[in-house]
Amino acid sequence: MSNTKQKETAADATKNAIAPSMIDMAEKALDVEDLTNWTDDIQTIMKAFVKAAESLNRPGDRRRKLGSGIRRYGFIDKTSDLAVLNPEFSPALFSSSGLKTMVRDIELVRNLFNVLQQFSRVVNDSLLLYGDQAFSMSLLYYNSVKELARRNVPGAEAVFRALEPFFRRGRRKDEEPTEPEVERDVKALLHGKKDGRIVVENERPHLAGGKHAVVDETHKAKAAWKKTEEAEIDEQ
Repeated sequence: MSNTKQKETAADATKNAIAPSMIDMAEKALDVEDLTNWTDDIQTIMKAFVKAAESLNRPGDRRRKLGSGIRRYGFIDKTSDLAVLNPEFSPALFSSSGLKTMVRDIELVRNLFNVLQQFSRVVNDSLLLYGDQAFSMSLLYYNSVKELARRNVPGAEAVFRALEPFFRRGRRKDEEPTEPEVERDVKALLHGKKDGRIVVENERPHLAGGKHAVVDETHKAKAAWKKTEEAEIDEQ
């Protein structure tokens, strides 16, 4: 990361850190204890739905269920009305009151599903914002420790080394090693410090400069880390 970009990132982190905490603002409308209680209540309610849906656990059961889309729900609702008005046409084992109860249950669960979808979206957005604020605050501390470690402030180096791995990533399987890495591994092999092999294959040697593929299969005692740009975490 360039010095300018690093300064901008640190400035943004400082701005976010000084701004009123989102959690503080949220506590005006709800309390953390409320969230805990709601979570417990949701878990209890969910158990009832899990039990009701046990018949869908076997393979193929879900595909055999018709459900109640717009057209089917319209048919069900109309049938429930007509069955009440014309009970003389009801067959054995049919219950007009039972069908009305089923229609009510469909409406209740559908309304609940729509509310939960909206709730899921706003909670996910809040999670994103909380995470961004927490990362900005942590990044502010990390950049401070890094600078202090560079100045050889006692104790800062150990803290920096503990946080530094989060800004590194291992090489992807399809990623070709860099020339410095290949040269380093070649030297290690020549001096007997590593096991493995390195193969360089020219694919189009007649073209200017040629094109080659490098297969570096050295066996390292420790996992190799490759640094990314400063102050960026590569989440895989």
